[in-house]
Amino acid sequence: MTWEPAKKSITNVNVIRLTHTVAKEITGVTLPDVIEFGWEQFVLSVSRTRGMQVQVEGLSSEKRERYLTRYATSRAEGINVFIDETTQVLSFDIALNTLPDDERPSFAGNVGAAVADLVMESLGFHWRANAAELNLRAARGAAGTKSRKTPDYVYDPGRQHGVEGGNIVIVEAKGSLSPTEGQEAAVNRRARSAYKEQVEEFIGTQPMGLTVANGFAIAFGSVPGTQTSRVAIASSQTVRGERQPASLSAAAVGGVRRIRLSQSQQQKQIQRVEPQQRAEHYIPHHVSKRGGGGGGGDGGEGRREGARAQPSGRIAFANYENILLLCGAGNAAAFLRSILASGSEATLDKEARFQEFFVHESDPTILSGPNGPTWLFGIYGPSVEAILKSAASNRLAPPAIVDLPIAPTGGSAGSPQPAIMQGDGFGHLRRPFWAAHSRTWDLIKGDWA
Repeated sequence: MTWEPAKKSITNVNVIRLTHTVAKEITGVTLPDVIEFGWEQFVLSVSRTRGMQVQVEGLSSEKRERYLTRYATSRAEGINVFIDETTQVLSFDIALNTLPDDERPSFAGNVGAAVADLVMESLGFHWRANAAELNLRAARGAAGTKSRKTPDYVYDPGRQHGVEGGNIVIVEAKGSLSPTEGQEAAVNRRARSAYKEQVEEFIGTQPMGLTVANGFAIAFGSVPGTQTSRVAIASSQTVRGERQPASLSAAAVGGVRRIRLSQSQQQKQIQRVEPQQRAEHYIPHHVSKRGGGGGGGDGGEGRREGARAQPSGRIAFANYENILLLCGAGNAAAFLRSILASGSEATLDKEARFQEFFVHESDPTILSGPNGPTWLFGIYGPSVEAILKSAASNRLAPPAIVDLPIAPTGGSAGSPQPAIMQGDGFGHLRRPFWAAHSRTWDLIKGDWA
């Protein structure tokens, strides 16, 4: 599956700055002039966000794995049916309006979650989980405590962006695909409202030993049949634009859709003061008409091996539990979940102690489980080994931090790239599939059996 035309763009991106007295500024949060993502990247983000949405207490790993295999990984195909193939803009056919009334909101929510995830990935936040992992409680005296709404996701910068370990960012994602709510003003309004109701009151809190340093509300909208779309990003965090194009995770390749994010030469800033000393700056970003590069083709330059980060153990374990399930490695996923639930040794029988992997004979090494879905997902080998070694050494509770590699985006010189990967190593293997051999990991030993 690929997209036609090969390149797509969201040409209207608005950054809405909201100052909040308890927000902690994270440095270097910069939207590149061009964020590019192909079909494979879209599939990864649709699948992982659907997986995170069912990463909830009371639902067994077996049921989640069944859900992911039968539903979440096919959702991108369903979305693709209604994408307008006659334009370069990431937009939708008017036929979308014929979907039942109860289906359209879910459809729009799936698109909004994927776009928000792609934006966060582009900002360098590679490890994520359902925000329910944190048992969030609003800060005392917060204005929005009546709503009891919590954000969708939590992202960990992994000590990137000049922050210490244990600082996290929460995200609420919204999507609208309707003649009214898909308009620019409505999308901007929805981002502001989502920030106030589901993000602001949790900033500065310290759930599960972590600190909510800041947060984003990211809203996507499109009116079917108009060949237009837009994104609004509301945050008390400074989000800068830059003129140099960059690829999503420096890893966007293959058929490409673009979110172009560029500052116009003369930005207009509208400032007003609201109650609770909140100042809002509305900064429209419009596409420059020059060509944009970066990341297209068959692998590009990308990030090379060697970069590392230190996300919190709780978010990292939840992150890899989700993608291990997506990759068909159920025993390894269950092992991580049992640690998140406080204590694993008593839950591992002899069979569950081992995880079979297919080791793809590629550069870099990619691992996948034997029970994967129709699309063959995989994970960067060093990422799998690092997280499972940490799990073996911390079987009663997640560690404060985990030292992990940031996945490279290109193969060795002269070799094709085996997978389209995001920063945590979650990847979509390219066809033809690489030859693979089976190997078994001992979860208790923390090494190959």
